[in-house]
Amino acid sequence: MELWLQLKQAGLEPAGLGPPPRVLRGDPPEESPGQTLTTLEAHLGGARESLLWIWQELGNLRRLDVQLLGQLCSLGLEMGALQEELVILEEEEAESGDLEEEDEDEEPQGM
Repeated sequence: MELWLQLKQAGLEPAGLGPPPRVLRGDPPEESPGQTLTTLEAHLGGARESLLWIWQELGNLRRLDVQLLGQLCSLGLEMGALQEELVILEEEEAESGDLEEEDEDEEPQGM
């Protein structure tokens, strides 16, 4: 998954959390539930419809998991960028604060 790799390369991968499960990293299976179940049809009886429904729901859940993982990775990258901006702002404020202190120190001497 592209966003996960970007998150990892940016050093923002959560500690203690390994890579996403293999099922979320790869492409969805090409095989349709109908192909799988036609070979088992004689043994299934009335359970075929239930298995088809379960297969479809699993596919829907997988798509949702991939979507949520992508959103979480995007948020992690965004948070990393905001954190970098915050560090830059804090450094700029510290520098401007140092300059103001120097200006205040120079004013009494000039009078």
